Amino acid sequence: MFLRDLSTTILAFTALPALALQSQVTPATAPFTVAYKSQSLSIPEYNTKVPVACWFPLSDTKEDFTPTKPTYEHRISVRKIGQMLAQWNIPRFFASDYMLQPTGNYVVDGSALSYPCQKMPIILLAHGYLGSRFDLSHLAEVLASRGFVCVAAEYPESLASSYDPVPGLDRKVITDALLEALQKDWNIRASAYGIIGHSLGCGTAIQTGDDSWARVFISGFTRQRDGSPLKGNYLLVTSMGDGLANRFLSSPNAIPSDVIRLPEGTIMNQPIPKRAAIVYDRPDAPNHISFLTESTNDVMIEYLSPLLPVARLFNIPVLDFDRYQVSRDSKVTADVYHPLIVKYMEQEMLGRRA
Repeated sequence: MFLRDLSTTILAFTALPALALQSQVTPATAPFTVAYKSQSLSIPEYNTKVPVACWFPLSDTKEDFTPTKPTYEHRISVRKIGQMLAQWNIPRFFASDYMLQPTGNYVVDGSALSYPCQKMPIILLAHGYLGSRFDLSHLAEVLASRGFVCVAAEYPESLASSYDPVPGLDRKVITDALLEALQKDWNIRASAYGIIGHSLGCGTAIQTGDDSWARVFISGFTRQRDGSPLKGNYLLVTSMGDGLANRFLSSPNAIPSDVIRLPEGTIMNQPIPKRAAIVYDRPDAPNHISFLTESTNDVMIEYLSPLLPVARLFNIPVLDFDRYQVSRDSKVTADVYHPLIVKYMEQEMLGRRA
């Protein structure tokens, strides 16, 4: 969610009596009920367990269960924020836990349920600097309702600070371990792979998988570490109202000439090009955290607003947090970009074309 520097940086309808199956984000597009499960990814060589959030479609489950609403166990660690942004050694107890509700009312607690036994398209979600595995939970819910399995690991830069930093334990190690666990431990077999990154998570998306993977970059960049343009297919979703992304967009040839620029609001009537970008450029264009789930943004505002004067005093970057206090546009932003990403992933991973 925060970032120091850019350069370093759902077919069949399954009804459940207790829940109305309609999305609050993309109305009338939820053929599948979505199950949510929290997993723990064990990485023995680093003596670490990494929290992973999983969303998957209940398309043909025969398991007997009573549907209940899940909660997302979200944490904000001021200690972690202080360490990462200002190298402050704040006591560990300066943290707050939140039980967040799903955005869609078609999401059920899948803790006791098995993952789909058939091969499924799998999408990894990579959060940004000082972000969380729930930053894109609203998008994960919608994608899972369209038939995708979505998994989001907590990376070392997460504000939740659920595990201590260990030298060598980086995003690649965690992602590699997650991909292995999906098949070996959790018995989730992939028919196709995709990855969606936000902010620093775009770097994770660039470095993960091969050319067969579908990639989406949100509020980030599309270049390798050496500055060279990224090869392969991808969709870039970004905004001139983003205090970070506009630095990248202002660079010469930021978006390669073979990447098709899509005008906002006219793209859903035809297939999306395999290499495409949409850049929101209007007075009310989304800021850096407008693309994240409303509930995670709300608790950030609730918990951290009193610290904004301190951040300004010490010139600590807040990366549009102060702007989101005013805009509160997570829902309206999701209404615009969620259908775009869903369509792109269906095209690239399921072969569905308009």
